Amino acid sequence: MTETNAPIDVAAVLAEIRDGVKQRRATLPPDVPLEPAMSDVDLRRLLAEVEATRVVSVHWPLQGQTLPQKIMAAVNKLVRRYLRWYINPIAEQQNNANDAIVRTLHGLVTTIEEQHAEIARLRARVVQLEAGPARDSAS
Repeated sequence: MTETNAPIDVAAVLAEIRDGVKQRRATLPPDVPLEPAMSDVDLRRLLAEVEATRVVSVHWPLQGQTLPQKIMAAVNKLVRRYLRWYINPIAEQQNNANDAIVRTLHGLVTTIEEQHAEIARLRARVVQLEAGPARDSAS
């Protein structure tokens, strides 16, 4: 690999980038959206739904209206009490997994929001650069 100490022509590089952006935009079909498909508000709403269902409870209420239903509820409560050693660790593992998933989703939503902001900033910069180098040298 050879190393050259030739100066870099920044204006030429910027012009090449601008031309590449213009060519890329020209090749995109008109139905390709330039904006993200899902808004940050939609992501937050979906995340709230996931958050609301992340805890699994093994202690659902057991009730009965008639005498046979009440007897069956009492039997189910007894069985559940004696199977607690088996069922509770499984529910705890599921709750731990759900918690890790929700934390990961929070991180992903935050990252997506940051990327949307960065995309908006870069688009504004592209518009500014396409307006011409006269503004570039003035800033």
